[in-house]
Amino acid sequence: MTYTQNVPSWLDIAIKLTPAFVTLVVGSFGVCIAFNQYRVSRDKLRLDLFDKRITAYEKLQEYFICVLREGRVKDDALPILAEARYKSFFLFGSDITDYIDEIWSSAIKHRKLHLKLYGSNSLPVGEERNKVCDEETKLLEWIITQQTDSPNRYLKYMRFQ
Repeated sequence: MTYTQNVPSWLDIAIKLTPAFVTLVVGSFGVCIAFNQYRVSRDKLRLDLFDKRITAYEKLQEYFICVLREGRVKDDALPILAEARYKSFFLFGSDITDYIDEIWSSAIKHRKLHLKLYGSNSLPVGEERNKVCDEETKLLEWIITQQTDSPNRYLKYMRFQ
């Protein structure tokens, strides 16, 4: 027995390692495919979530447009805001739901003040009416400024990254 007979040739080594190499290559392709499927499904989820969030945001903007058009919170604006509230509840964090609740409270308060001024039992001309009128005006100004402030609040929820 000579020394060269015990040493396997490079061909023998290649034949023995071929199944392991093929398994490694096929496994690598499988990992690449699985990773790409994960990325696609994650991006699809983000897109679906974005679509639902933008719909809720657009409802809020529709409310603001209604208030701007009418110059006050009318009865037909409240259901629009209620829908924005409803659609936002599970889609955004507590910062947005608290923000919409604040807008909702302001809308209801503005509506009540407007009824005090112009409803069937409106306040007579005088100091109290002037005070309510000033409060209504300030509240309306606050609601209108929220239209320009709201995009900044929603921005972190509207990104794909």
